Amino acid sequence: MRYLTIYCLILLSAALFTSCEKVIDVNLKGAEAKYMIEGILTDSIGDCRVLITQTKNFDKDNNFAGVSGAEVSITDNGTGTVTTLAETAPGVYEAASFTGNYGKTYTMKVKIGEKIFTANSTMPKQLTMDTVYVSDENMFGEIWKLANAEFQDPAGIDNYYRFIQHINGVKTKQLFIRDDGLVDGKLFSTKLYMNPDIEDKDKIKSGDKVKIEMQCIDADVYKYWFSLEQGATGDGVAVPANPVSNIQGGALGYFSAHTTQWQEITAP
Repeated sequence: MRYLTIYCLILLSAALFTSCEKVIDVNLKGAEAKYMIEGILTDSIGDCRVLITQTKNFDKDNNFAGVSGAEVSITDNGTGTVTTLAETAPGVYEAASFTGNYGKTYTMKVKIGEKIFTANSTMPKQLTMDTVYVSDENMFGEIWKLANAEFQDPAGIDNYYRFIQHINGVKTKQLFIRDDGLVDGKLFSTKLYMNPDIEDKDKIKSGDKVKIEMQCIDADVYKYWFSLEQGATGDGVAVPANPVSNIQGGALGYFSAHTTQWQEITAP
């Protein structure tokens, strides 16, 4: 148990102030460690990967070692074919030649000791990202360069997208997730806005190589990234919590079967 001493000044009336020191006993119990699983299956060769780590108590360091010795597999629910992933590094499990196909649902299974975790994900159809360009925008009284992506959204289908931005080969930390709720069946044009508090070195500048990856993700994976984004920015009325996971069994994280494509341009 730890003890926190809180100094407070309490207003008793309009004419009387009394200062006080109050000692409150707070039992800061360590939370039960949970497994963190990040599973990815794409339509590109070499992308099938599952990463497994474990959370720590608040008073421990932030180094998360990989969890070795797990049994990891991905099943094609249509054919029943099971692909076993090999551990290539501590906590890293891969199947280098395994690729997914759109329209199919896949089940990831992770067995760690007696614990079993499963998750399902359906790979959407890939859409063509027609155009990527960088535009000058007035942001917070300054001119920023922002990446843009355009493509045709199909009508009558709920679609969800995630974009990943690299500047000169370095992945930016910003989350870019979109849905077609307001642009169903129309030309989808999206601007990848950056956080206002990023450092100058992390902004796009003339001559930078800007690589934009577009992922078509399913609804459950979108919920994961959306809830993670809301928690990171503090938006919404709920107290920040763990992102909404599609993993069954009590682990944190997600399993995403998605398509992927990318374009790279030079910022003007």
